[in-house]
Amino acid sequence: MTQELERLQLLYETMRNSNSPEEFYSADPICFPKRFSEKSDVETAAFIASMFAIGPRYAILRSLEKVFAELGGSPYKSMTNFNYHRMLKSLDGHVQFAYKNIMGRDIVQILFATASVLQSRGTLEKSLVRAEDRTSYGVLTELLEEIKSANVPRGLGGSFTPRARALLASPRDGSACKRMNMFLRWMTRKDDIDFGFYNWLGTDKLIIPLDVNVSRAARKLKLTKRKTDNWKTAWEITEKLRSLDPIDPVKYDVPLFLYGIELRKGTHAR
Repeated sequence: MTQELERLQLLYETMRNSNSPEEFYSADPICFPKRFSEKSDVETAAFIASMFAIGPRYAILRSLEKVFAELGGSPYKSMTNFNYHRMLKSLDGHVQFAYKNIMGRDIVQILFATASVLQSRGTLEKSLVRAEDRTSYGVLTELLEEIKSANVPRGLGGSFTPRARALLASPRDGSACKRMNMFLRWMTRKDDIDFGFYNWLGTDKLIIPLDVNVSRAARKLKLTKRKTDNWKTAWEITEKLRSLDPIDPVKYDVPLFLYGIELRKGTHAR
């Protein structure tokens, strides 16, 4: 084991011993699916929360509160009976999803397309499992391509905006798919943070959710030499993590994320 991997293992053990799960997820987008107990609500809320997890966590939480206020006590029922007119009126204008210029129409288009999958398949899981390639690459491509095939109504513009289409980028496009890999992590892993509903996929098939903090930490720990963040980079980092745990390499996601924040703030010993 290299010195960098030994350091990562120490970070993981330190996090397990010093950070309570509630302390982490109370300030993380996963707090939204944590509000529900029915699997259908958890899955739906997890997908929506991860899809719009863009930018600093405080801004993500503030923006998602507005979306979930409209979805009410059962996100699944609200989505399977989706009223895009009401949602568009509520989210009219700019919704402050951090530094990204994402408009209310972009959000409602994605919600409408996701609702179409739910209405057709019953659950998002039923779209995912249709993939012949039972890997993160395969199942995410299957779901995202189905979502993008939805017929956007004229009242929502008739077609996806460039911003909405960018949010729906799949592994096939080369995207790192940080948000969708996070969704799979939440639904596949089982611990005090993650739900573990997708036992058919396997934690060994997961890919690290590669955001700017994980990327910073991974390069500091020499888990990748690649200069850009894309699917290949996320895959390479995950392969390095397999040498620590071949069955559950993505369990190092949260410690990498927290370490990346410390590096940004300059609060971690270099």
